[in-house]
Amino acid sequence: MKAVAIILIVLVLAAVGAIGYLYLKADLTVRFVNCIATEAVTQLDYFEQLKDGIEASTFVGTLYGSRELGTADGYQFLSYTLRLSNHAFLDAEVIEIRITPMEGDVAQIGETQQYRLPAGKEMDLSATILTARGMHSVREATVTCYFWGIPFTTKLTVGR
Repeated sequence: MKAVAIILIVLVLAAVGAIGYLYLKADLTVRFVNCIATEAVTQLDYFEQLKDGIEASTFVGTLYGSRELGTADGYQFLSYTLRLSNHAFLDAEVIEIRITPMEGDVAQIGETQQYRLPAGKEMDLSATILTARGMHSVREATVTCYFWGIPFTTKLTVGR
């Protein structure tokens, strides 16, 4: 009986060590690819749809303030693309990009889809914000993902 107990303790310690190793090796590399600025006037229908959603409180995304939107010629969309590389042995789940707002930013358009990055793979994700026309594109992005339910966060400067 004593030998069985020792074998079980060794197996439990090996399993705990293996799980610890998986978490220590959980690594998601995030690189900035590009930022595309688009005047809201060129996407007038989309801008009006967002404006109506904000006024009706049906907007999907993050509002940075409670100000009312004017006409489309005073705004622009900034779309940031980031490349994510999963160097872990686990899948990265529920990946989310949050842009830290600056004065003049109105909202970040939300995603209705959850993203998953398999182990050893790479993918590009985008985040789009609505901001005042003429604002520069440099912002801080926070990328959060989960490995087996534990959150991992990476921050980087984007838009340069």
